[in-house]
Amino acid sequence: MSNQVKQIIRQTVSEMLADSMSAQNIRKMAEKHAEKVHFVPIRYRIIGGILQGLNIKFGNFIEQLLRNIVEMDTGVQVMPDSGKKIKLFFTPETDALIDGYITERQLPNSPDDCSKAFSRLLDRILEIEHAATDDQRQGITKDVDGLFQTDDGLLVYTELKYNDDHDTGKFVDINRKFIKTWAGLAVRYQIQSKDELLPILYYFNATKRYGPIYTPSSNIMRGSQLFDRFLHISYADVDRYMAEIGDDPEILGIFDRMYNTVRNLKL
Repeated sequence: MSNQVKQIIRQTVSEMLADSMSAQNIRKMAEKHAEKVHFVPIRYRIIGGILQGLNIKFGNFIEQLLRNIVEMDTGVQVMPDSGKKIKLFFTPETDALIDGYITERQLPNSPDDCSKAFSRLLDRILEIEHAATDDQRQGITKDVDGLFQTDDGLLVYTELKYNDDHDTGKFVDINRKFIKTWAGLAVRYQIQSKDELLPILYYFNATKRYGPIYTPSSNIMRGSQLFDRFLHISYADVDRYMAEIGDDPEILGIFDRMYNTVRNLKL
């Protein structure tokens, strides 16, 4: 892997650690734990809390890392809305249509293959929005995890997740948000055909828990699939360096400084 790619991974890790291990955050945790009676010494509780927080944030870290990787990849062009929380607009009719689709897919007699239903849903969203006016639409703020354009002009919207291991309720919410964000982007970018804006639900790890209940397999990618289709950077290289990052001297140094800061706290 090029040093440039290693540096972007190291930089993303460093940014996440800097926030969690800042003096302000450590002091805040110290004040929180000082109010609790516990047999575990407070310094170890602070360190444990920091490590637990990092584990929780790991999914967000993967999302940021993938955005950073896409930004530096020469095979695609990152759109300005990528990685941002923005207000998107679509009609209440579209909103209700998507909610109805999610509910229908949960019914026992719903077909196992959702490809046709999903395709019809996207077509119907465009029909509704093409006939609507701006004053008929409502605004809703959504995170656009990834949005880039290929050399042939295809817009690709990606909902980025680390693992396909969410509980049932969270999994439903992810798919609902995924489709509604696509609808808002279709309006924002004046999409005329669903083939102009490809929605991809992407899991960094290739392991599979859920089948294509709400989103068809053609719109789900795992592991290397997104890299193989759109990016010049190798997934195998990124995955390998991710496995080694914990032994990187720079990263080890950040953890050592955190430990010394907590150890020398005046409590």
